[in-house]
Amino acid sequence: MLTRRMHIKQLGALLAASPLSAFTPQADFGAYSDDRKEKYLLNAKIASVSDIGHGVTKPIKAQLDLGGVLHAAKIQVVDKELPDFFATDGTRAPSRDSWRFNVAAYKLDRLLGLNMVAVEVPRAFRGKPGAFSWWVDDVMLDEAERVKKDIVPPDAASWDHQRAVSRAFDELIINIDRNLSNLLIVKGWNLALIDHTRAFNTYPGIRNKENLTVCSRSLLEGMKALTATSVAKAVGPHLTLAERTAVLGRRDRIVEFFQNRAKEKGEENVLFG
Repeated sequence: MLTRRMHIKQLGALLAASPLSAFTPQADFGAYSDDRKEKYLLNAKIASVSDIGHGVTKPIKAQLDLGGVLHAAKIQVVDKELPDFFATDGTRAPSRDSWRFNVAAYKLDRLLGLNMVAVEVPRAFRGKPGAFSWWVDDVMLDEAERVKKDIVPPDAASWDHQRAVSRAFDELIINIDRNLSNLLIVKGWNLALIDHTRAFNTYPGIRNKENLTVCSRSLLEGMKALTATSVAKAVGPHLTLAERTAVLGRRDRIVEFFQNRAKEKGEENVLFG
């Protein structure tokens, strides 16, 4: 005859074997701060990995697990030379395709107060240095799909402003590989930016002035406030001195461009926010 203690012990064993015991309530990732996301990416165990199936840098999707809390990350370990960049004025600059630019783009984005770039941390994978990127939550679609389906944003002016800010940021970091598939549209029609491995070459000028249409006042002031010290502190070892110096050179020219444009066309037609 089973005693009460034996019955409870057997019941506990059955529950432990049940699939229900593996259920973990979903975390509220929307409440995660950047710092918390960084700590998760740095400390979570890799439960599984799979090829994403697109992207020239062959990124990997990882399922991470930290204390039963599951979330995905994108891993990139690419670090190789690219053909030299040639500017329209004939200037030649060496280029790289590197995971460390992902981290630098995230840090510079936060320094400017944009909060558009996905959280990135430096973390080795299979013995190679690399970057782990927080898999963006609440993605509705990407810009490529929006354009293909001719979906009109509910607030067209707000969307146009976000795109203008993203283009100005891409000019600041001289991102030569922006495409519509790495512009993600998340819940609330906010823009999230991913994939910045082909950025930060040492050309100090504006690559494409056509990308500079209008600019937010906060971004313009944020760029003005950048210093050699603040940029170095933000990006750490993920940009070389030459790469950091080029950021400031491009900053000078972008700020000058928007200031001149505001004088020509009227500040109300160039600056917003």
